[in-house]
Amino acid sequence: MAPEARTSGWYRILSWLVVAAALYALLVAVGVVGKGFRLAFGGAEGVGALFEFATNPFIGLVLGILATALIQSSSTVTSIIVGLVAGGMPIAMAIPMVMGANFGTTVTNTLVSFGHIKRPAEFRKAFAAATIHDFFNL
Repeated sequence: MAPEARTSGWYRILSWLVVAAALYALLVAVGVVGKGFRLAFGGAEGVGALFEFATNPFIGLVLGILATALIQSSSTVTSIIVGLVAGGMPIAMAIPMVMGANFGTTVTNTLVSFGHIKRPAEFRKAFAAATIHDFFNL
């Protein structure tokens, strides 16, 4: 597209409409995931019963860490937790899990840094970068 076309009024309006449509699609998707969890687990009571063992915040934190370490994506784990909350899981259970997802993402970068352990100069840099990332997330 020519540069002068990008600065036209119609292009800007179209760009904002695309942003609004994408935001709407995201919100609809979260609602659909929430309804799906409610349907799959028998309503809000079923979702609450599914995670009844996670009423202790420490267990929720560990669950978030493990889920992120297994999936390798804290964003995916957080999105799943948001869907569970929309499906009826209490927020008090979700908060430690989201915190655990953020802590779990630090496990991934630390493991990646250990891939450079045979090359000391690279390992120092990789581990330093992983540690900075850890402090940022904690």
